[in-house]
Amino acid sequence: MGIRKDQSSLTPAERSAFVGAVKALKASGAYDVFVAQHLAAFLAGPNDPAHGGPAFLPWHREYLRRFERALQGIDPSVSLPYWDWTVDRTPTASIWGLDFMGGNGMGGNQQVTTGPFAFATGEWTLTVLDPGDTTPFLTRAFGAMGSLPTQQAVNAAKSVVPYDSPPWNAGSSVNTSFRNRLEGVIHNPGHMWVGGSMMAMSSPNDPVFWLHHCNIDRLWAEWQTENPGRMYLPPSGTPGVVAGHGLDDPMPPWNNETSPPTPRSVLNHHTLDYSYDNEAPTTPENVQLTIDAAPVSASIGRPGEVDIFTFEVASPGSYIVETQGTTDVVMGLYGPNDEDMFITEDDDGGAGQNSRIAGDLSSGTYYVRLRHYSSSSIGNYSISVSGSGTQPNIPTIEVNGPAINGAITAGNQRNTYTFTSASPGSYTIETAGSTDCFVTLHGPDNPNTLMAQDDDSGPGTNSRIVADLGPGSYFVQVRHYSPEGTGAYSITVKG
Repeated sequence: MGIRKDQSSLTPAERSAFVGAVKALKASGAYDVFVAQHLAAFLAGPNDPAHGGPAFLPWHREYLRRFERALQGIDPSVSLPYWDWTVDRTPTASIWGLDFMGGNGMGGNQQVTTGPFAFATGEWTLTVLDPGDTTPFLTRAFGAMGSLPTQQAVNAAKSVVPYDSPPWNAGSSVNTSFRNRLEGVIHNPGHMWVGGSMMAMSSPNDPVFWLHHCNIDRLWAEWQTENPGRMYLPPSGTPGVVAGHGLDDPMPPWNNETSPPTPRSVLNHHTLDYSYDNEAPTTPENVQLTIDAAPVSASIGRPGEVDIFTFEVASPGSYIVETQGTTDVVMGLYGPNDEDMFITEDDDGGAGQNSRIAGDLSSGTYYVRLRHYSSSSIGNYSISVSGSGTQPNIPTIEVNGPAINGAITAGNQRNTYTFTSASPGSYTIETAGSTDCFVTLHGPDNPNTLMAQDDDSGPGTNSRIVADLGPGSYFVQVRHYSPEGTGAYSITVKG
């Protein structure tokens, strides 16, 4: 398996091998094919398969891997390096060395005149250009259009869940769409800071494009490790989603291949035969939990570790999964019978900094994943599962009917409702009242498949979710924003 390294850690021989493979790919004409693919994606306008939508990350993961394989066809020792601009953020950083990416553009035309990709070498003439552009040389304008992302900004982006949210495009809230936060707030400034050729639709003309996007892919991989199971939204067939952006949609321009790549096919980058130099080397072992048994002792033994537990639900009913101890853990619940099917997550719903998830579960195998709230901390804890084995009735909300009154009467209480969408269209689910509600939408026809969530989009502290839904049964879960909070509310569905 190839290891993608921080460019600052490359040896002189590794830097030379990478540059040599890139220049050989350019000389063969294959490099410009990659540039043309990126340009064509942008020129597709609202049907862009690569930008401004959920497939931004999987499309570029596939794109980078194909480029990397092309380089390895020239030199098998080469892997894509990444540029960590939270550390190497000045024009004098090693990435801009004369033996690697070369330096900043010079003069009024911003031409890059140093390094292996300078026009004067005769080996780096730009031939695939944006419409109307005739510039044959690489250009850069460091810092002219803003700053590079900071580690604080990266941490804030990685804290956002779920992966994406309606309307599944550039208009998705950066507070509810990790993808749009990473694309718009972290990725875009990297292109802007370099400037010049990196600002064009044909931005892969600048070889630093690959190092920049390799770092974006690395951050996605880290987010996936920290949020296992929350890998991708939306499912294929979701109304209003551009073709190529659904979970199982073939991704252009490779959609006519015999086995075209889809977002699902690239979710696990290890199956693509590469890893990053900062990844933990071990795979966590599943530990079996027994319902109503004594808590099982465990620990986060190294920074970034994710512990995995499983338990079997024989009878549908209400169950509680919770931790005990002084370690600040974050817990995610997945299933049934699918360890990547996200249900819900909790941080401090239990006593102190413990996690607590209470919910109605159907029969099947469930998976619990635990990590420390801090990616640099360790600690001991215990975990238990308890359950009633009885399935409560789920109230039905009539679409366009009267509001249903509900109440949170105890800490961490979650109330579940169901409604039926008879025909495709836009539906609005919202609460009313003075209680600070948090609402999640699940379905279709599966109460464990998260589609959207909202806190304060309605009036005051009420929740509102507006979603394009197909026919089927949907489930709405209401809880208080505060783990200890209680209060009355009403809920409606309009469509």
